[in-house]
Amino acid sequence: MKNKKKQNEWWRETVVYQIYPRSFMDSNGDGIGDIGGIISKLDYIKETGFETVWISPFFASPQRDFGYDISDYYSPAPEYGSPEDIDLLISEIHSRGMYVIFDMVLNHTSDQHPWFIESRSSRDNPKRDWYVWRDGRGGGDGSKKPPTNWRSQVSGSGWQWDGETKQWYWAAFLPFQPDLNYRNPEVKEAVFSMLRHWLDRGVDGFRLDIIGSIFEDEEFRNSPLSRKLFPDEKNDGMFFRSTCRTQNLPESLEFVKELRALTDEYSNPSRFLVGETFGTTECVSGFCESGGLHTAFAFECAGASFTADSFRKLIAGYEKSFTSPLLPVWAFSNHDRSRRISMLGGDVRKAKLNAAFQLTVRGLPFFYFGEEIGMPDSELDHRDSLDSVSFPFKKLPAALFNFADRRVNGALNRDKVRTPMLWN
Repeated sequence: MKNKKKQNEWWRETVVYQIYPRSFMDSNGDGIGDIGGIISKLDYIKETGFETVWISPFFASPQRDFGYDISDYYSPAPEYGSPEDIDLLISEIHSRGMYVIFDMVLNHTSDQHPWFIESRSSRDNPKRDWYVWRDGRGGGDGSKKPPTNWRSQVSGSGWQWDGETKQWYWAAFLPFQPDLNYRNPEVKEAVFSMLRHWLDRGVDGFRLDIIGSIFEDEEFRNSPLSRKLFPDEKNDGMFFRSTCRTQNLPESLEFVKELRALTDEYSNPSRFLVGETFGTTECVSGFCESGGLHTAFAFECAGASFTADSFRKLIAGYEKSFTSPLLPVWAFSNHDRSRRISMLGGDVRKAKLNAAFQLTVRGLPFFYFGEEIGMPDSELDHRDSLDSVSFPFKKLPAALFNFADRRVNGALNRDKVRTPMLWN
């Protein structure tokens, strides 16, 4: 009975290692990390003490957001490997008694995905309603103003004008990542079929990218004003605009329960869902209640100062929101935020103590590749950045940009946390 429980709740006692594939290990010398590179380092990962591998997206993509703009959910990008390489990866991870989590971007696709190409082709295309289209306000052709005042999670308006069909489409993150319309049952059916495809091939679970943005306000009401200029780990608002119309809607909470029901169809072992959303710890934990996600990232720890009082408040807040049997995630770094040792001023002693805390406090520890060797952020000028998030800020003076970047824990120039693993 004990072994069966362990098999069905393996995720409760695991340590997770996040891999950003293009920066991890290059197996063929083309300068880009790949699936073969991950396979070649599985023994290292296991010997270091990690038990579950979370792999950022390696699916087919134009790479404008380096994998988070997916154009084919079923195939890897050629630079990462072949479909057979994916099967080998899953098999090799399992042969070592480890688990594998795929990073799934369900909120949006690339604008080069066949679904969106069809949707964009005409207003009467059968897939038009697979994405969030809307007429503008004012002007004869609807082009004068976006449908609402909603802002993207990155900078300006999330509405993007399509000159061919004379309508706006919604993109919660970057302009080339149109949001899917989950109010259309055909979309949900297609996406759930895709998830079953990977579960049938042995994937042990999914990390769900910006899952709190999966639904928008059905009435398309304007967002109220907010006092916040910069977002923080609670993300109550940004750029003086609330996010209450575009994030963490009740429909999104119901959606994750449907995802959980889908994954619960699989057992021996059971499958695991961890979600990314933004808000207070209480808001995030709401995604895990009443048959929702197994857990979700609460990012308050990512920007926490290194003081006893700060850690005491973190523990108290997480314990209050993630009461047993819920488990919080402790992740101090990832592919979107400054590495923890850089947040600690490069102090190795603090970084070791931070890791000891992370591995012993109640919850699930998630480590970003390179954290185990104290890899710091790289010094990269934002004017040379390839990260699309940084593009609107290219003309800012370095001092002003760096100030803003520090306020959001490095989220404006993510290149500096995505440099190659220091294998030698």
